[in-house]
Amino acid sequence: MKIKKTKFSLIFIAVIIISFVYCNNSAQALTISPARIEVSGDPGTVISKEITLLNDSKAGEETYYVSYSNFEAQGETGSPLFVEPKGDLGTWMNAGQSVTLRANESKKILLTITIPQDAYSGGHFAVVFFGNNPDNGGQVSVGAKTGTLVLLTVNGDVLEAGGLSSFNTKNHKLFYNTLPVSLEYRWKNDGNDRVKPDGKVTIRNIFYIPVAHIDANAVSGNILPHSTRLFNVEWLKYKSPKDEVVSRSFLGSFFERVDYQWKNFAVGPYLAHLDLNYGKDNLHSSKTLLFFVFPWQLLIIILVVLIIVFYIGRKLLKSYNQRIIEKARLDINTPKQANHA
Repeated sequence: MKIKKTKFSLIFIAVIIISFVYCNNSAQALTISPARIEVSGDPGTVISKEITLLNDSKAGEETYYVSYSNFEAQGETGSPLFVEPKGDLGTWMNAGQSVTLRANESKKILLTITIPQDAYSGGHFAVVFFGNNPDNGGQVSVGAKTGTLVLLTVNGDVLEAGGLSSFNTKNHKLFYNTLPVSLEYRWKNDGNDRVKPDGKVTIRNIFYIPVAHIDANAVSGNILPHSTRLFNVEWLKYKSPKDEVVSRSFLGSFFERVDYQWKNFAVGPYLAHLDLNYGKDNLHSSKTLLFFVFPWQLLIIILVVLIIVFYIGRKLLKSYNQRIIEKARLDINTPKQANHA
């Protein structure tokens, strides 16, 4: 059964084009909003939500066919693993069979979720797809599909368990010669509903002064039940333009590096403190780590400049002192010559 489900999922992913992001999804000239629906309800109730479809095509009328799939967590990335909806949320949803849109036409359709009376409490996860080919007898249709994730919480005895399992720099790196510093943390969910941690990573310098506050869950990612998800956090002040021309010479490359380190200036030991809140009871979890930034190319230039300034300043000060001494000698000798006269 497990092999069959995995095979179905791999085929399913191979034949669809789907994009789940904050903004609208687009595939085959179809834009769907919202990309994600998060709802809760009691057993035996019906929930209704609107989904907006827009036919971006200028070619003419298009018909999009509705299909459903359950999904589970796949690895630590948060990517969904689609499975055949033989039960659960994928079979509780109804958005009709198809919808026809003229070129540039937008239409709202109603998605209804009928929660069974005996539905277990906790999280249920599925996706409603809109594709250019109909499903045939439950077989996967070849064609482009795009859809909206549906995350449902059935109210009741919802278990919240698990927490922050690790917090470190990427590849456990301790020393950096410049920003960015890539941080990552893992969250393990042992409960029966999704968890969406919310919080900040605070960066403090050697004087314990905060120098940066970074959103710890910028993607608003959920951790599905009985899974672990990896979150990435990056500390960066300045990002080089994508079209920036990189010098191939040693000196050019060196001074480009110096300029980049200056724009991302950071030096010395730093503390990164991860502080997260989660769950209906606003539970709390935190961890702290240490890393070092040593921009040696920039520090070499600064050292050279300081040596030059010190050398020139010393020469100027010595010359100034000599002039003062000579002037003092002249002032002393001048009265003596006047007295002899």
